[in-house]
Amino acid sequence: MTPMDRVALLVGSAVALSMIWILIDWQKQLETKHISNIYHMIAFSVLLISSLLLSFLGWDILGFMGDGTENKMVAVLASAIPFAWASGIVSRMYPRYGKIYLSIMILGLLLITFSRFMELKTFGRIIYPVFHSTAGFTVILIPIIAVIKRRMSPAFLWIAFGGSLISMGGISMAFLIAGRQLLFFSTPILLSIMAPLLLVTTASYAWGLKHGTINLQR
Repeated sequence: MTPMDRVALLVGSAVALSMIWILIDWQKQLETKHISNIYHMIAFSVLLISSLLLSFLGWDILGFMGDGTENKMVAVLASAIPFAWASGIVSRMYPRYGKIYLSIMILGLLLITFSRFMELKTFGRIIYPVFHSTAGFTVILIPIIAVIKRRMSPAFLWIAFGGSLISMGGISMAFLIAGRQLLFFSTPILLSIMAPLLLVTTASYAWGLKHGTINLQR
């Protein structure tokens, strides 16, 4: 890991921390209080912890760098970020389907955890892409639809951009964990873009969430 990678991860951690603080403030106010804030707080908290761990411990803790318990847990936590973000968006935009979607994401997280700790590689090759793609399409498509229908301001599209980045990174990592490679995303290439990818993803999602949902929340 290069010094610039560590800087990018630390800056991303600061962005995540500031967004957690904002979400806590939203949750304290009656006009902005919503269950989706909790889901987004979970995602940013996991992102904060993951970025700090990576900045201090390096890439060796990633799931595709070994088979230890820590690596397996990092792979599971990495899935929690897009799953929580997607659940938050659905619960905000389509509240009647919020609990159903959350149940699907929890099921996916449990199955991913099971596949990792039981070392079911074939099962994991199926589960990872299915649930990561589901969360990814949710985070990308719903903001686009919301802006087209003028339910949200154009700034909400930054969530779709951030969602596309983390989906690409998550699915690529899932393939590497399963022992395969997605397109040109080999281990060296993924590691070279991982830190800036996390920073841009965090900043994009934070900006879209903060500035794109104002009209809906107030």
